[in-house]
Amino acid sequence: MRVRPALTCMLLVLLGQAGAWAQSPSRGQSLAALPPVRAMAPRFGLEDVDPEVHKWYEPRHLAESYMRPWYATDTHYARTLYRRYVDQLLEGEQRYDTFGNPLGRGWLVYTWKQEQVMRNGSFISKGPTGSGQNSAGQRNAYREFFQNLVIASDGDGRGSFRLMLGDRIFTSFTPLTLYKPNFNGLRLDYTSDRYATSLLLSRPSNPDGGARNNSTHFTAGHFSLQVGPWAKVGFSYVNAHNTQTQTDLSFGNALRGALTTAQEQPLEKLWVRLRDDSPEDGQGGATLYQHHIVLVDTAGRHWRGIDIGFQPRIEGGRQRQGALVADGLETILLEYDLLNLDREFIESSAVQRAFVELVVANDYRIEMASNLQNSGDRADPETVFLTRRRAAGNGGDESNGRLLRLDYGLPTGNELLGFNWDLVHWRGLSLQGEAVLNRRYSKYPGADKAHHHLVVDRAGAAYARLAYEHYPWDFFAEAFSMDDGYSTNYWLSQSNGQIHFAAPLPELYEFVDDDDDHNALPEWERPFQLSSRQVAWPGYDENRDFLYDHNQNDNLIPDYEEPFLRFHSDRPEFLFGIDMNHNGTIDRFENDLLPDYPYKRDHRGLNTYIRAHLGPDLRLLLGRQRIRLISGAGRTHAVYAMATWNFDLPLAGRLRLFDFGALVQDTIRDHLQQWAQPIGGIGRMQDVPDPLPGRDTWKNTLYLDLDQQPGEGLRLRHRFKWDLLHQRHSKAALRLREGRKTAGFIGLINKAEWTVPVGLGLLKPRFKSEFRRDRPFSTRQSTAASLEETFILLWIQPLMAEQTNVNYYPRYGKQRFNTQLQVGVELTRFWMLAGRRPEIDQDFGGRALLAQLTNRVAYTGYLLVSRLGVQWTQRRFERDRTQRATTLFMTIHAGLK
Repeated sequence: MRVRPALTCMLLVLLGQAGAWAQSPSRGQSLAALPPVRAMAPRFGLEDVDPEVHKWYEPRHLAESYMRPWYATDTHYARTLYRRYVDQLLEGEQRYDTFGNPLGRGWLVYTWKQEQVMRNGSFISKGPTGSGQNSAGQRNAYREFFQNLVIASDGDGRGSFRLMLGDRIFTSFTPLTLYKPNFNGLRLDYTSDRYATSLLLSRPSNPDGGARNNSTHFTAGHFSLQVGPWAKVGFSYVNAHNTQTQTDLSFGNALRGALTTAQEQPLEKLWVRLRDDSPEDGQGGATLYQHHIVLVDTAGRHWRGIDIGFQPRIEGGRQRQGALVADGLETILLEYDLLNLDREFIESSAVQRAFVELVVANDYRIEMASNLQNSGDRADPETVFLTRRRAAGNGGDESNGRLLRLDYGLPTGNELLGFNWDLVHWRGLSLQGEAVLNRRYSKYPGADKAHHHLVVDRAGAAYARLAYEHYPWDFFAEAFSMDDGYSTNYWLSQSNGQIHFAAPLPELYEFVDDDDDHNALPEWERPFQLSSRQVAWPGYDENRDFLYDHNQNDNLIPDYEEPFLRFHSDRPEFLFGIDMNHNGTIDRFENDLLPDYPYKRDHRGLNTYIRAHLGPDLRLLLGRQRIRLISGAGRTHAVYAMATWNFDLPLAGRLRLFDFGALVQDTIRDHLQQWAQPIGGIGRMQDVPDPLPGRDTWKNTLYLDLDQQPGEGLRLRHRFKWDLLHQRHSKAALRLREGRKTAGFIGLINKAEWTVPVGLGLLKPRFKSEFRRDRPFSTRQSTAASLEETFILLWIQPLMAEQTNVNYYPRYGKQRFNTQLQVGVELTRFWMLAGRRPEIDQDFGGRALLAQLTNRVAYTGYLLVSRLGVQWTQRRFERDRTQRATTLFMTIHAGLK
């Protein structure tokens, strides 16, 4: 009985083998021509399921592209032509939606899942997720096919919408709420005849992918309504907050944020620090009369520290008339050790809320910190104090004494609620403005995770601009107020729940970026964001190519310092502009590391002017400026006037004249960070402190330029500027400030350019003369006077002249041939007539030679520009050794035009 099953199995195997021999190919017959062996083929369907131990290692779901295993049919590519394993119509995987409806076969482009309650429930993927059977070999369609931008759209007769997913979406709501030139996330826009809406979603903490338990989420929306032919109003909401996928969303408002996993533990230390809000004056600083701490347990009972014997350890400060005082750089530190609480009353793990009551006066700044609020360094984390309250103004007579109650909490979210309005030229009247409420959320890490105590700090910002035009009169007024606590950024949480409140690279997500040069690359460095690494070239961009007009080749060298380019580029000191913050730099050339708000934080003021048109060419303006710091010490009062004359002379050319004069009293410091370019050295960004040259000053700027074309092919340009500052303070007071009674700048530029056709070639002699005389306000900086003369000779010779993309008309126009040889010689002589400058202190002579072969040709729909050349430069200094440089270059540029 036991032998019979074994004999039966052997018989079946022999019969199957005999069948296979019967179907074996005869001599000369191709193996590929035979039908597949049914006994060895994988079959599909429930009726074909057999209890087999044999495993098939081929993709059984692709019946159309079936291949037998290697031992059934081997692969000999020498006799079999290559065919695609999967037809191009079948690339990717079959996908289904949440309801089970088929979406078709294709690639997964983007996924964002937020699952709660779940560990690592925040998941983003831009491309294959790696969960499918064939995901390892899938292509990243998001990056390869769509180049990091996917757009879906639809519409009807009432409106249309766009859904965009991208890494660099230019996004802007209003100046006070949102400006992101490189927004990384999702954007949904809908517009109709009367209203338009926008919705933004992003995960700033690693927006490009990955699964996380702790993350920072960003949500923003804007709604604008057209209320008439000329008027429009808008509403904005911007929010960034912590999320933790291991908590239930029912625990409060999710937009207010949640404590991270690393923050959900009892506090061990709590610090309160008081210091002078204006330390530079050395007096009238923070004055502390009384201090108390109040603890609230999970049962809602209040425990005052003085009642249970819980007092802080005090460091710093000086006793004066029964109060603690901190002037200048002095500080008062209150340290509360929560681990040493009297357990008869309350334990640190049972504390649900903690706040301090302080009786303070004078010019105080109050900051708070805890052991969970640090820099994030693994080896030695440093405690980071965050400002909670500042005194208004700079009072020192104790008249502002008050009782403050300050709750402590760890930051969990930041949001903006804004309202803006625009009235455009209604009967000559235009009105534009914005008001924003900023709410910053914090929570105390108490024992009841479902009901963490919420702390809300509020700040506001608003401005309004009014213009009225009724020829020949114009009137303009602007009023603004920006609280010092107004914030448009939030910290990025790490995957482990840590928040680095002070890191070498600030781990912040900015709602309003710093992009002073408007090249869509923020100056400051932030995680997961493109940056120009603090290099900025603010100023003119008249050709709208997102490049500063004084650095068109974008090589970190100003054009006015480069051979041949220096002829068409003049230093910003020679150009006209308004300096409304009175720090000595024209406003449009200023660069800082602050958000690009229309007005600075902690500023409140009013600026008005009236202008009269005295004919088509002459305008006169009279204005007044009043600005003060809200929490700091400083103010700006100015009365100013400006005259503008633009006149075309029949024979002399076009003449422009500007004169701006003002009486200024300015004590608000506006520090900058500007590019410094030493002669023959490497340039870099450097801090430029504001020496307050306008404390009590008469200032005047006179500018004129003249553009002439006296003959055919000849052009002359002249530019003159005179800046003058005269201090009204006495010489003795100026010596204490290390200032000069009279300061200013005088500059004169003369240029000549002559274009001479020689056959098909062009000869271009050029000459530029630049005279500068500087007298800085600070006596720490030397006065200087210099003269620089530059002569340039260019020769442009077309090659293969019968091929040109612009026809040549002798004596009538400039031609551009497909292939040209350009040769240039530049001779420069610089004289330091008096004093010295930071970039140069001696005479030098320079020369430069440049030969360049340029070819322009159409290639696959693009214009291909190839350049091959060599450049040699030399500078021979009066005292230092001669500098020489040789550059060989070969570049190919492809563009549409």
